[in-house]
Amino acid sequence: MDFQAFREKWTPEIEAYLNQHVNSEVTVANFNEVMAYSVMAGGKRLRPLLFLATIDSLGLPIGQTELRIACGIELIHTYSLIHDDLPAMDNDDYRRGRLTSHKKFDEASAILAGDALLPMGLSWISASQNWQMVQVMADAIGPNGMAGGQYLDIMTTNNPKYEHDQAVAKQMEALKTGCLIEASVKLGSLYGDASDVQDQKLMTFAKNFGQAFQIYDDLVDISESTAEAGKGTHKDEAQGKNNVLTVLGKSKSQTILKELIDQGQSAVNEYPVLVGMLDLLTKVL
Repeated sequence: MDFQAFREKWTPEIEAYLNQHVNSEVTVANFNEVMAYSVMAGGKRLRPLLFLATIDSLGLPIGQTELRIACGIELIHTYSLIHDDLPAMDNDDYRRGRLTSHKKFDEASAILAGDALLPMGLSWISASQNWQMVQVMADAIGPNGMAGGQYLDIMTTNNPKYEHDQAVAKQMEALKTGCLIEASVKLGSLYGDASDVQDQKLMTFAKNFGQAFQIYDDLVDISESTAEAGKGTHKDEAQGKNNVLTVLGKSKSQTILKELIDQGQSAVNEYPVLVGMLDLLTKVL
């Protein structure tokens, strides 16, 4: 099965599981609505698909337990988006064409929704009955992972000291975006009981995917920004963000993206679904 067919098969299953279980398992009146609003706001469902594609590549069947683990990863990703959008962070009014959580409801409700989705996601991952998987995810979103990356993002924004600092920009993106992507694959490797050789290949793929995805996402933003009338400046550049794209420019970023895609695909060339996931990122080259 190629990635397109895999995505078409499993994305509706992910959507249905999230919709049913967030609404049914949150028993505080109206709070399930606040939480589900952001969870069901759309998106690529990339991280749960990475987990499912990894275990599929290792020959495991996908059932309700596997879906629960995958959707737990998505709950944690959604928590990060809700908090990123808050006025104290990126201060965004819209995400994916609809009001962000704090604009739809209020800031306190949005903070609490994120606070609730994080442990709920870890709880769903614990359906694996594998403490190592919970540990991997906790590390990926902690101070040396996603939270640390978000701190670096805030610290370096509009800070001339870091304006041309490629090393810090790469570290920020590796933590803020890459860690959760890598964890999604690592959870699949652990759950699928991958051999040492398989695990090494999968993690090489994941590391390259994580770095590539952030560059890809920023390049997509450039395309969308320049397509809008009167806008010729990338949003991150206008806001004083310091990331790989704003430091190196579009052409060099595309070159790095191509290298990352090639390296990631070479590592898992025997797993067509994973190879196809990296093919998604070539549309900005």
